[in-house]
Amino acid sequence: MFWNNVKNLLDISNLTQKELSALTDINLGTLKNQICRNVIPDAIEAVKIAKALNTTVEFLVTGTEENQAEKELTELKAKLADLIMFKK
Repeated sequence: MFWNNVKNLLDISNLTQKELSALTDINLGTLKNQICRNVIPDAIEAVKIAKALNTTVEFLVTGTEENQAEKELTELKAKLADLIMFKK
């Protein structure tokens, strides 16, 4: 899943693996090898890749931007704000 998410973001960003390599300072051969073998990079490399693609490591690993609890909290805050505005 990690590399599929990276590939999708590369496509969306119109970036190549070579450009990602330059942005992250990860050797191109290493990057291509990890992609080909579907090996998840170490934490430091994963953070570099996420930053270069303007996303989070969590998204690259899971494919979701925020965890479910955060999503529910955001929805509850919006509903509460609506209720407060409705009563005024």
